[in-house]
Amino acid sequence: MRIDVPERVKRPTINDVAAESGFSRATVSLVIRESPQISKETEAKVRAAMVRLNYVYDRRAADMRRKYSHTLGLVAANVRNPYFAELTMAIEEAVRNRGYTLLLGYSRDEVARQQQLLATMTERRIDGFIILPASETEPDDLGRTLLAAGIPHVLVARRIRHYSSDYVGSDNVSSGRLIGQHLVQIGARSVAFLGGVWNSVPREDRLKGVRKGLKSAGLDVTVDLACASDGPDGGLELVEQMLAQGSCPDAIVAYNDMYAFGILHALRSKGIEPGRSVAVASFDNLPGAAIQVPGLTSADGFPAIVGAEASRLFFERLDNTATPLTQVLIEPNLVVRGSTTDWSHSRLRAI
Repeated sequence: MRIDVPERVKRPTINDVAAESGFSRATVSLVIRESPQISKETEAKVRAAMVRLNYVYDRRAADMRRKYSHTLGLVAANVRNPYFAELTMAIEEAVRNRGYTLLLGYSRDEVARQQQLLATMTERRIDGFIILPASETEPDDLGRTLLAAGIPHVLVARRIRHYSSDYVGSDNVSSGRLIGQHLVQIGARSVAFLGGVWNSVPREDRLKGVRKGLKSAGLDVTVDLACASDGPDGGLELVEQMLAQGSCPDAIVAYNDMYAFGILHALRSKGIEPGRSVAVASFDNLPGAAIQVPGLTSADGFPAIVGAEASRLFFERLDNTATPLTQVLIEPNLVVRGSTTDWSHSRLRAI
């Protein structure tokens, strides 16, 4: 008995879609990659042609034919801090506008988890990384996985000592200097710096900046406390430690707004009114800073700009790996609110 084997149906190609839709092959390719350069009307016509032809894009085959996978890995510390969330969204938007897909993973500020994410994403042939490093990352941690393999990458928000790479972040020293100068202007004579993790580069830079700002009046930080707990819970713990050392200072500088939110609550629980009994300033200018009572004075590091610049720098590095390494520092802006000005006014009334 003879069995007729049906002929293999030829799969439609991108050229078939171009002919069916009346657009060029390049335009169809941009539609497939969801490029924002394509109008909604053109996209609709191309996708309608794809449906008529039963066209299915074979991404794996396409990746094998070309040099790049058009995929970027983003490894961030965590998503609890809104600063990191805004930074991540800015990167995702910039990457998408380049027709790239973003693979996102969170290290939860653990070096081992970070290394696992880098290894796993590298196995999937991504084109490179943007990395917000875990706070205890050492140069060898990234050197073994990225430098040795020649994988393009940009560090963002946290520098690593003695590690050479492209970097984009807020100018933390300038941010701290602005806060220190502001505290001098309102008449503070004793200042506590609370929060952050010991030996982290951003903390050292912010503290250095505050000291520079205070130096013009011959002042220095009188209390310096770090805390492993990142966020409001850490702020509560830090206030306990500070008060155990003696009286409350004129001003408190929190490592970031997340710590500051806990510090404001802890002060009130001790009968100390923020903004009247003690001035409080911070870093990051999160959306929640403006709605505190009183509003929180905070140095804005512009995370959306940091994310956009990091993406731009990554694609420049991808296009030309031989260019010199670049460091981009975003200039801050101090947003002054009642948490420091109320203290200044109450002090003047008392004189």
